[in-house]
Amino acid sequence: MESENNKLNKFNEMVSSRSFFFPSAEIYPTNFAGFYEYGPIGNKIKINIIDFWRNQFVKKNNFFEISGSIILPEAVFKASGHLENFNEAIGFCTKCKTVYRLDKLLTSKLNKEVPENLELEDYIKLIKENNIVCDNCKGNLGNFSKFNLMSSINVGVGNENKGYLRGETCQSIFLDFLRVYKTSRENLPIGISQHGKVYRNEIAPRNGLLRGREFEQLESELFFDKDKLNDVDLQPFLNKKIRFKLIKDNTEKDYTIKEIIDQKITLGNLITYYLYLNQEFLENIGFNHENFRFREVPDDDRAFYSLQGFDLEIKLNDQWIELFCTNYRGDHDLLGHSNGSKKDLSVSIDGKKILPHVLEVSSIGLDRLFYLLLYNSFETKIVDKEERNILHLKPKISPYFVGVLPLVKKDGLLEKAQDVFKSIQENTFGVFDIFFDEKASIGRRYARLDEIGTNFCITIDYQTMEDDTVTIRDRETFAQKRISIKQLPEILLKLYEEKVSFEGI
Repeated sequence: MESENNKLNKFNEMVSSRSFFFPSAEIYPTNFAGFYEYGPIGNKIKINIIDFWRNQFVKKNNFFEISGSIILPEAVFKASGHLENFNEAIGFCTKCKTVYRLDKLLTSKLNKEVPENLELEDYIKLIKENNIVCDNCKGNLGNFSKFNLMSSINVGVGNENKGYLRGETCQSIFLDFLRVYKTSRENLPIGISQHGKVYRNEIAPRNGLLRGREFEQLESELFFDKDKLNDVDLQPFLNKKIRFKLIKDNTEKDYTIKEIIDQKITLGNLITYYLYLNQEFLENIGFNHENFRFREVPDDDRAFYSLQGFDLEIKLNDQWIELFCTNYRGDHDLLGHSNGSKKDLSVSIDGKKILPHVLEVSSIGLDRLFYLLLYNSFETKIVDKEERNILHLKPKISPYFVGVLPLVKKDGLLEKAQDVFKSIQENTFGVFDIFFDEKASIGRRYARLDEIGTNFCITIDYQTMEDDTVTIRDRETFAQKRISIKQLPEILLKLYEEKVSFEGI
């Protein structure tokens, strides 16, 4: 545990010193908690994550992608249930006025998961029974209430046009479903995705990117005929395994898809299929299989719209952090908006009128994904009697796939390195980003690029001037190989697409 805490401290120090992300308006003492900026390196990684999700998940599964408004009318969130149900139970210290979110406070004090949707009276009873007091001044807790997380805004002049900043990206997907369905000329099931910012008036933002007031989501919702919940062929996947933490199990455990079907772990094959695709996406982006799990959400802890839910959780030290939830939402969303708007959102298929059910395939918190992926990829290692930080990022996630480094700046090596840099740029068609670094010793430059996750380094040395070859250095093993400059673009493209390993070039 001490080792893991040490790793987390070093990781947080590294992302701060490299300005991967930092508080918004940090030069002002009145800045708000829960808002963050991404620096140049962090922003490159974030954009690469979005592109990876778009290519490996959205496009691969033939989902339609939209871009909806951040501000929506009050009526939308009345119909969705957010104004009534999107609440957290809170309490204040009667002495120092510190505010607490009750489910999180009780979970930490009782060392067990306390559901987030208990009745207020149940939280108060647990606090009194366990003599829980303020962490800061040991004062008693009081002034208990339910606090709505939606952020309101007035649109235009006056107060008659009340709107809200969206608390999740899915509402536009539900509102736009019928239009997308009609214009796409596709049949059910139809998947619709969206990426964008959302806002939640969090009670006590903490842990950096893990709980903010402004963050981004990578959302995918599937619309389908409820009578066809099992209409997906899982035969090719029967031996594949999904990692669960079921209510009946004491710990996480792998289940084959055959076992999932036989034991009726999910309500239908469609849910199982998309759980597997979510897992495949996470493994492809760089998470270790042992470091995540689908936790079955008990009835008393599920969202108000959920018929069945599995929280995808990532391990961080001794904690499991929720990254997203796969929810079977039933007809809650389209029925609610149909009633609220007085617009029939059903579709006709073969003469049959259907109000589609919705599977929330995944609603990934991008900022959490960014943080947890980097931590999952982070390692400290002793190299030449010196401790170094290394980010083991996949080629398509790294801020720079390759660095070009002249051994020294004299004797024509700098100019030769610049020529190599331009050659790679021109012959790899901008597929990946390249970093040019001429400052400090070659060892120090290697270390800097290892720390931000650069996969390979190209070094131009004196032998380059003789035979037009360069060394290519692998971040994972520190091994180096000598290759021709003419072969460099082709080899780099193959390495980037992971069609060949470093050992295989």
